[in-house]
Amino acid sequence: MSDFYQFYPTPLSLASRLVSLFKHPYIKLLEPHAGNGDLLRPLPHGMKQNVIDLIELDISRHDVLRQKGTIVGTDFMDTKDLSMYSHILMNPPFRVGVKHVLHAWNGIFVGEIAAIINATGLRNPTTADEQRLADLVKLHGSVEFVEAAFTSPDTQRKTEVEIAMVYLEKKRDGRFWDADILTGLEADKTEFAEVEKGTGLAISNGQVVELVRAFNATWEARKRKIIAEERSYIYDTFFRAEVRKIVVEDGMPFEERLDPLHKRLSASYSELKRAAWISVLNTSDFRKYLTSKVIKQILSDFEPVCSLSFTEANIYGFMQGFAMNQGDFQQQVILNFFDQVVHRYSDNCVLYKSWKSNEKHQIGMALQRRRFILGGFSLDGWRSTLDYFQKLRLQEIDRVMAILDGKNTPQVGLSDLFEHQMDALRNGQRLSGTYFEVRFYPGIGTIHFFPKDQKMIDRINIIVGKARQWIPENYGDEVDQAAYKSAEKVNAKVMKKIGWQVLHDPEKYEEEVIELMEQAELEIGQSAEMFPLIGLKKAS
Repeated sequence: MSDFYQFYPTPLSLASRLVSLFKHPYIKLLEPHAGNGDLLRPLPHGMKQNVIDLIELDISRHDVLRQKGTIVGTDFMDTKDLSMYSHILMNPPFRVGVKHVLHAWNGIFVGEIAAIINATGLRNPTTADEQRLADLVKLHGSVEFVEAAFTSPDTQRKTEVEIAMVYLEKKRDGRFWDADILTGLEADKTEFAEVEKGTGLAISNGQVVELVRAFNATWEARKRKIIAEERSYIYDTFFRAEVRKIVVEDGMPFEERLDPLHKRLSASYSELKRAAWISVLNTSDFRKYLTSKVIKQILSDFEPVCSLSFTEANIYGFMQGFAMNQGDFQQQVILNFFDQVVHRYSDNCVLYKSWKSNEKHQIGMALQRRRFILGGFSLDGWRSTLDYFQKLRLQEIDRVMAILDGKNTPQVGLSDLFEHQMDALRNGQRLSGTYFEVRFYPGIGTIHFFPKDQKMIDRINIIVGKARQWIPENYGDEVDQAAYKSAEKVNAKVMKKIGWQVLHDPEKYEEEVIELMEQAELEIGQSAEMFPLIGLKKAS
């Protein structure tokens, strides 16, 4: 592994010498070949982690590195912009060291670079890149050659190679400030579609290339604005000082001081990256799987993703990771739907005795196969149609069924019925969508859902039953219809005695419900075990 990644941990003695080359306070630092974070050890004690960004190709090291800074990518050469960094501290692979230092120089706006590279390229430049770096060192920095730097006692992996400690500083000279900051950048090819009232920008869903282009275009515009503000502040401060030399007036206002340039660039870049990554969740590839609740769950732990550079490679990597966990997300969507349907509505579910585990039954729950009812769809005030959030609930119900059906969207969605046939629904007609027939009761704000394929409800019940260990993991995909009807009869007798409160806290009422179920089974001579374990041995 070390040979593949050209990984030579930097000994502390050498790292300390390299860090000592920096002359200015740290605002935002990048370590683009982080390894185990050895170069970071000599940094000032107490330096905040949010000041340090890290890039490391070997993802097996990321868990360790997250304790030292923010992971923003895996390949330094994929980074397109480094303007938000005041310092770059690096020990790149020796075979590509010169290219990586030049990439840092090209990307940094104003700031310092300290790097360890192979000494050969600077002692005897033979390529155009080596000559260019040698010229940059003469004009903007210094170099110190060190023999046997990786043979000291504190070196983990030794090598006899001679190294060069390179220091470069990019300053704000007049020519730099006057230059167009977009000179030399690749022309942006993003196409902006016409939108109503000119208030937005339309990008085709699922088009990763277009998303990245739009992000780059937006960042260049933001960067240009921030740099223009910095120029304006510098010039304005100069002229105000000149005026004060001649006109001394009490109470003459001072220009409010701006945050350091790198701090403003970094904050703006981080905020834009977060918005860009969230936009990925709005593409068709993701939207077909996600409900609002699952999206909230993803966003609650989304910061590591938002920290990554917004590149095509990282987006595809994120999508690949999502695909690998797609089953977990789909299961969570189904569980959320199940909980929404059974919550407070005892008529929507059947209680049954789970498989016997450790000589004890638990309470299992299953959706009614023929009909369930949901409230919260009243037409308040002047409204003659459902509001946005009510329609969203209907869309998410269809989304659950589409996941089970292996489709992206239903042909006739529930929200479409309420959008285009509201008069018929308000008059009590029972209308048909792809997955449900529905009847609307606007006076009390309820909708009755009649599944068109009861086997899809069975699949939901089995998925939930396995996830919550009400039925064994190796149970098949079919529900025994006779057992289902038996459980319904037992359920009706139990619910009359205990009511819907059991749905909120089944464990609290577990013993009482099981006892009632067993009494009901004796009374009607039928079992409440909705999932008979045909061909399976009950666990004991």
